[in-house]
Amino acid sequence: MHYRVPTISCAAAVTLLVLVTSGGATRDRRQARCSAGAPCVLVDSCPPVKALFLSPNAGDKHRAQQLICGREGRRLKVCCGSSNVTPTPRPIDVTPTSNPGGNGNGQLLPSNCGQTSNLNKIFGGEATGVGEFPWMAVLGYKAPGSSGSLDWECGGALINDRYVLTAAHCGDPDFLFGSILTAIRLGEYDFSKSKDCNSAADFCLPPVQDFTPEQVVLHPSFNKRAPESDDIALIRLNRRVQLNAGVHPICLPAAGLNVGSFLNGRDAIVIGWGHTERGRDTQVLQKVSLPFVDLGTCKRIHAGETLVNEQVCFGGRAGQDSCNGDSGGPLFLNAVPGTILGIVSKGGACGSPGVPAIYTDVASYRGWIVQNLKP
Repeated sequence: MHYRVPTISCAAAVTLLVLVTSGGATRDRRQARCSAGAPCVLVDSCPPVKALFLSPNAGDKHRAQQLICGREGRRLKVCCGSSNVTPTPRPIDVTPTSNPGGNGNGQLLPSNCGQTSNLNKIFGGEATGVGEFPWMAVLGYKAPGSSGSLDWECGGALINDRYVLTAAHCGDPDFLFGSILTAIRLGEYDFSKSKDCNSAADFCLPPVQDFTPEQVVLHPSFNKRAPESDDIALIRLNRRVQLNAGVHPICLPAAGLNVGSFLNGRDAIVIGWGHTERGRDTQVLQKVSLPFVDLGTCKRIHAGETLVNEQVCFGGRAGQDSCNGDSGGPLFLNAVPGTILGIVSKGGACGSPGVPAIYTDVASYRGWIVQNLKP
């Protein structure tokens, strides 16, 4: 499995991706030269080394770093077959996710959420309209000590004037392989332009708004009940957002909402700047429609994976999916008001026919979200 990291990992960050600048699998001074019998392969193809990266033990993580031998795009390659790659065991935590039902902070959620100006690639997707989805956020990362440009590696969704909702693996240092969440941008549409206007040039979005993370709140059960379970996090911005035509929060679903019944055969929408079918990230925000897949069917397709009830599955149409780089981005019903249903989490190979991607079911965490909001 791999994570969807800004590309929406073909439907949700699927294959362990790293937050690094895209490029070939070139070797640098920090990368290992593999010994005979230990080929340099993608980390998802080497479960023992992948387990070291995901281990909570600092020594395991250090050993894993020593086995990095290159990169393929945003995906790490490691020397597989090396000795001494068994991670330090840890007890399994099967504590169910805390989901308080209280709405004590419910007043911090806006009543006019989910509105869009609607003025007018995700894999197999199409460009969105300028200002069509004003809740979209994009997260920027830097390597420690780097003075270079940001790598925009995850997505998120604005839920009020101070908080962005995203995937926990986009904010957990243990999953960032040394990269640091540095910036959150709102109001972006086309990275190649300094000013975003519609085709008639009679409407232009206000300038983008950039923020730094004041606090990242990870769900306490993330990656504990099962691999990548409870993949949800809140980012508190360092100041309040100025709402406008290009920046507006999305609505949260009601607690306990049944996504399949709510959609009743309708597709959901996922958006992001992740990999397109052309194999590279796009400069323009993309959207794609995805069908709902019930959890029982999804578990059979993803045999060997442990899925929990707080996950939902979408996709399976050939060539249409979230993909690498879309991680943390929102999946929602394209209606007014816009309501977030899922968060891009993980999946299989981008756009594989019959293979849905896995998303965090936001309705299952409404209580946790509200409980952790501050004025």
